[in-house]
Amino acid sequence: MRHLFTTLTKTLSILATIALPNALPNATSAQTTTPLFQETFRRNILDNLNQIPYRITSSKSTGANNNPNLSQSVCLTASQDVTNTGSSSNVPGCAPGLTGLPANGDTSGFGALRLTSNRVGYLDAGRGFAGQGERGSFIVDTPFSRTEGLIIEFDFFIYNGRSSGNGIPPGADGLSFFILDGTTTSPEPGAFGGSLGYAQANNAGVTNDGATNGFLGIGFDVFGNYSAGTEGRQGGTGAQTDVIALRGSGSGQTGYRFISGVTSNSVIGTGIDDATTIGTANEKTRAQGGVSGRRARITITSDGFLTIQLAPSTQDPVADSSYRNVFTNLDLKSGLPVNGQNTLSPIPSSFKFGFAASTGFSTAIHEIRNFIIRPIVAPPRNLRLVKRVTAVIRKGIRTEFNQFTNDPTTAIDDATGWSQPGASPVGLINLDPTLAVQSSDEVEYTIYYLAEGTNGSIADVNICDPIPTNSTFSPNSNQLSRNNSAAISSGTFFNKLQPIPITTPCPTGQNPNGAILYSLGNLSTTAGQNFGYTRFRTRVNGN
Repeated sequence: MRHLFTTLTKTLSILATIALPNALPNATSAQTTTPLFQETFRRNILDNLNQIPYRITSSKSTGANNNPNLSQSVCLTASQDVTNTGSSSNVPGCAPGLTGLPANGDTSGFGALRLTSNRVGYLDAGRGFAGQGERGSFIVDTPFSRTEGLIIEFDFFIYNGRSSGNGIPPGADGLSFFILDGTTTSPEPGAFGGSLGYAQANNAGVTNDGATNGFLGIGFDVFGNYSAGTEGRQGGTGAQTDVIALRGSGSGQTGYRFISGVTSNSVIGTGIDDATTIGTANEKTRAQGGVSGRRARITITSDGFLTIQLAPSTQDPVADSSYRNVFTNLDLKSGLPVNGQNTLSPIPSSFKFGFAASTGFSTAIHEIRNFIIRPIVAPPRNLRLVKRVTAVIRKGIRTEFNQFTNDPTTAIDDATGWSQPGASPVGLINLDPTLAVQSSDEVEYTIYYLAEGTNGSIADVNICDPIPTNSTFSPNSNQLSRNNSAAISSGTFFNKLQPIPITTPCPTGQNPNGAILYSLGNLSTTAGQNFGYTRFRTRVNGN
């Protein structure tokens, strides 16, 4: 409900609590709801095996799958069943003895999905050009509607990085989380290397398209080339290490333009990868507990606002206070223009999601775990409205009613939020018979409001109050006060002959005495900023 309506008959006040589910876009906490999709990757088989379709792309060198130096890159670390192909059955297990794992792999329940290992000199037979490095992707091939909004969370680990020895920072390349149009059939990742499996590339004369119907690619870029406009990628700020960067929509060799990037150190005070494990002398296994991962949270609201958050730990559960905003409330519907040109296609009604990672002459292990997609559950937000008679003016003499009068028939005026200085809904519920109004008296009405809830604001609040019968609106008496500030002139009066816009909460077709509309805009639910009042006077008509 975006608009609020109160009415008054003579001097009787109406008290109401009105829930407002619509809120400004904000980074909401993940709620306890039934997940739309959940894959821990911890076990020796997938949790959603044969239930949710998926697609993988994996490096494969020439040689046996059980050879740790030659086996394919995408694998479950808690399984050593290397016979699975990953096409119509389970993701293959990791080869025994693969770097960064215990001799017999991870114990089931403590595993992860590995996208690449850190094998130096690994020659990818399917890469399409002479070179070395690994590539791996995992795409959930089912659409998720954004009708209710989506919260996506996952852990990722980038560790045991090795430098190519040419002076550039060690460890490469990074991983991406990408969003595809949900109508896409047979989705494929993009180019690897610096394109991180999302953007396009043209390297050494070999052309690789970007992800199929890519909408947005989020790069967790250790090496830095995802931000560079090289190798056929469009736009960028130049190579920059340890950056969370965005690239836009694209298809084939067109698009995937650079949007923006933020260094991880400025967000969480450390790099994207675990730099303590870099180099052969410091290699560790994740099972030993010496590898530090990160947790990402991506929120897409139903009306198309994106927030990306990062936490420096994968402890379970990760406290909300640990998350730091990387990008906040980006309006995806706007196209996120760069240099006057949109970088995004029109936002689709549903999405598909995928991960990708890659290495080159420099390498690192890339793994993901605890991937979950939930609908957004809007935190409860209410607007309390209490209407009182706060004064009567007779022959220029003002009689004020400054005491709180509790209404025993409702608890609306008893909320703790009213105890804030200046917030209390003082005044009379009804005029005492001994104060019976007379012709030409003015009666002052005050509607107090209190916005309640967590995490944000209540959006587009309007209050409309018809002028009581047997009275006439006093011109220029309409006022508004916010958060105990001095009252200012505000509100629009519609006389009985004026048509009231149908977009307002005023009762169209029933306006015998006129009505006054207050447009309060967006009301914060933060204490100290969540209360106020509207006020106006009417003159009692003669007999």
